[in-house]
Amino acid sequence: MSSSTDHSPEHQVLDATGADKFFIVFLLVVIAAVTWLGVVNYKEAIKVEASKVNGEAWVSWLTEIGTTRFEANTQLTACKGGVKPPADAKADTPGTWGVCLAHILANTELKDQINPFFNVAPHFVAACVPSDRTMMGAILLEDLMPTPPGSATPFVASQLVETDAIDYKMQLRLSVCDKGGYAIKVAEFEF
Repeated sequence: MSSSTDHSPEHQVLDATGADKFFIVFLLVVIAAVTWLGVVNYKEAIKVEASKVNGEAWVSWLTEIGTTRFEANTQLTACKGGVKPPADAKADTPGTWGVCLAHILANTELKDQINPFFNVAPHFVAACVPSDRTMMGAILLEDLMPTPPGSATPFVASQLVETDAIDYKMQLRLSVCDKGGYAIKVAEFEF
């Protein structure tokens, strides 16, 4: 009986098959695609955040002016509170939102804002509509009118248009439209 004490393992060479090579290439393509989608989504998220910062600047400015616009010696006469416009007021009548908005867009730091989606000044819209791609980065400013006590909803929201009177302490809600055209609420505040 002869027994062999040499137990050296046999070396098998495993060659990569065509399926193995295809799988490795497929994995590399998937990794590249996921990385690319992550970069694109990050850039779009930055644009949404920049739109929210624009909205926060409007809220800050309107809130600050809202605290002094009813005083007799207010510096901002275009947005002065207590000035009652006539019933048939036009957009350029004192005491209306149109005069105040025109002054804000011409004479304040808010005039330099840029909509990051289109690299133009942000515009005001009546509502954020997901099917309209031009809504991205737009600003939605709503006047919140209180309902009678006991109502199911505390406020009724309506778009603040240029002919609206601003002769009273207003409760406003500012939202911005995101990449998908949906409203992102920034804040509710008094003006």
